[in-house]
Amino acid sequence: MKTFKFYLIAFTSIILTAGLIAVAFAETESQSDTGNTTEHKFEKAKEYYAECKHVTDEDFAAIKPYLKAFTDVEVMADMMSQPKQFAQLMMVVNDPRTMHVMMKCSMEPVMWETWMRGLSDPAKMMRAAARFMNPQMYFNWAMAPMNPQMYAPMMAMMNPQYYMNWTNAMMNPAFYNPMMVMMDPNWYATRMNWAANPESYAPMFNMMNQFSYVEEPSSAE
Repeated sequence: MKTFKFYLIAFTSIILTAGLIAVAFAETESQSDTGNTTEHKFEKAKEYYAECKHVTDEDFAAIKPYLKAFTDVEVMADMMSQPKQFAQLMMVVNDPRTMHVMMKCSMEPVMWETWMRGLSDPAKMMRAAARFMNPQMYFNWAMAPMNPQMYAPMMAMMNPQYYMNWTNAMMNPAFYNPMMVMMDPNWYATRMNWAANPESYAPMFNMMNQFSYVEEPSSAE
């Protein structure tokens, strides 16, 4: 009985603390809905997805919302705060066609720029952290084992189509492009130009300048 009371008090304390922190970030959270104008462009992703066998535009449209999670830390935080969405994300990622798209996109400078802008934006990072300070997130995960949809990723592995997709991918030369493309000397030119260009690191430099100390002129002068 004492042990139960101890866990009850500890759990209540955690919830109250998380609630107070969430209130502190309430204003930042509301700004996320109105001030977040980040654009997600998927022209290259759609092109790479079309390299796979047996895919349609409708198939890409179905996974597009989940690809956003890997371009924006806020979207990923939202996915992780909802067990149902996170389970669906795992199903989408555990597909050779999605993995092909993600591997090729991760090698593109345009993707590096997106990550650089997102990870060097303190307001965006704070809004993402606020998701984990919402007590509702932990309640959702506590109730997740009772949701049959949470077991969908495991059930998908019992579907013969899952193994058919992987077999088709292994037989498709395009699946190996992300590894083979590194053998092309021309592939490195654009990437090296991006790495050597100071403008590529501008978002990071701007973030550091925001936190740099500026000495104010003395009032005696």
